[in-house]
Amino acid sequence: MVGASVFLLTVAFVAAFLPGTFEPFTADGTEDALVADRTADLLAEQLLAPPTDPGVVDADCAAAFFDAEGDGADGLACEYGTDAADLDAALGLDSRTGVNVTVEENSSVLATGGERLAAGPTPPDDRSVIVSRRVVLLDGEERDLYVRVW
Repeated sequence: MVGASVFLLTVAFVAAFLPGTFEPFTADGTEDALVADRTADLLAEQLLAPPTDPGVVDADCAAAFFDAEGDGADGLACEYGTDAADLDAALGLDSRTGVNVTVEENSSVLATGGERLAAGPTPPDDRSVIVSRRVVLLDGEERDLYVRVW
């Protein structure tokens, strides 16, 4: 009787615990949240900002990044080699990952150096979109950097 009880408790424990073991490997969209967060950090702290001033966006580097001409930093001392012409490569993302990046103020996309600070396709209405936001300084003013991933 004691052996059967221990066996049933063991089976119940395994049945309750085992599904949670594989949960981190299921495709439930949580990886999109990580991608959005890490991409926002990469942009705000490395690609668009000088290494000595993370969070302070260099206006010239931002304009060159968002111009999407495929010329990278165009001779500037920026921390990226590929610009928004190939956004997935510039951000180190898989081509199957949808991504949209904007720098905004009061929900309006900004422009600097004649370039609109937006890259990537418009996020879809029929899918879940994860948004990560960073407050950055651009031209001495606080702006919102948004990364949308789907």
